[in-house]
Amino acid sequence: MILVTGGMGFIGVHIVKGLLDAGEDVVVTWNRSWRVPDFWQDELGKRVIAERVDVANPHEMISVAAKHKVRGVVHAAAPGLGQASPEQDYAVNMQGLMNALVAARVAGVRRFTYVGSSTVYNGLKEGPYREDAPLPLESRNATEAYKKAGEAIMLHYADRVGLSTVTIRPRQVYGPMYYSMANLPSRLCHAAVKGALPDYGPAGAPYAADTGDFTYVKDCAAAVALLHLAEKPRHRVYNVGGGRAFEMQELAEAVIRAAPEARIELRPGANPNGNPKDNYLDLSRIREEFGFEPKYPVENGIPDYIAWLRTHPQ
Repeated sequence: MILVTGGMGFIGVHIVKGLLDAGEDVVVTWNRSWRVPDFWQDELGKRVIAERVDVANPHEMISVAAKHKVRGVVHAAAPGLGQASPEQDYAVNMQGLMNALVAARVAGVRRFTYVGSSTVYNGLKEGPYREDAPLPLESRNATEAYKKAGEAIMLHYADRVGLSTVTIRPRQVYGPMYYSMANLPSRLCHAAVKGALPDYGPAGAPYAADTGDFTYVKDCAAAVALLHLAEKPRHRVYNVGGGRAFEMQELAEAVIRAAPEARIELRPGANPNGNPKDNYLDLSRIREEFGFEPKYPVENGIPDYIAWLRTHPQ
């Protein structure tokens, strides 16, 4: 039995599916968000047990891990971006992480997996971004700040108590069950199936030649399951992304192929204010050690997402 905190969040529901596909039974924690996806709803109450838990409460975390005799913890719980006060952000991100680590230690799990973020690389002048790159201390938002701090705290705690841990750093995750619309692929796809103009945000329409790296949520979940169940990972941090830099023109074309009714505007050329060189995650570590390759780069992920949106309108 594996405990997945935040298992009813966007990435969490897919991690549950990945672990089920790998033959594992799962305990899912939820607090404010209750949503059961159709791709594992038939397993609820069978191979998937849902428990309402506040990760910021240490007693609840220790209790749920002990109750189900879990042998692994995947920590994916996090407040929605911009939905919590600074104090609530700290409680869920930092106290929640420590409570999950303590619960894992007390339960004697074989692996603790932390769902981090590639936002930790923000501020670096150029990529490809490698797991061993020195990271800037400054952070522009709560995700950056707490994911950086979380990795440092987790590694220190794990070293002191002898806990096997691994962190995954995914890049701009999009796909089914995503509601925040915090990244461009999601906004383009949602607008496309409605035949509407996308909301580009305050920065306006992107430049066609600018680049980005995008992770389809199914690839993210597959990587989490792979790393969590691996016998002896050689490293403790792994990138997961699309595998290369994608131009915004490529992204737009993928959307239009899947949804000809899409109304996408791009500005010509590149952003005059600059776009980081080689703006993508280096996947050498997970490729060389595990043979992992993204199954859903943009040309595959976008049509899969749009097909899902057509049958699950939001």
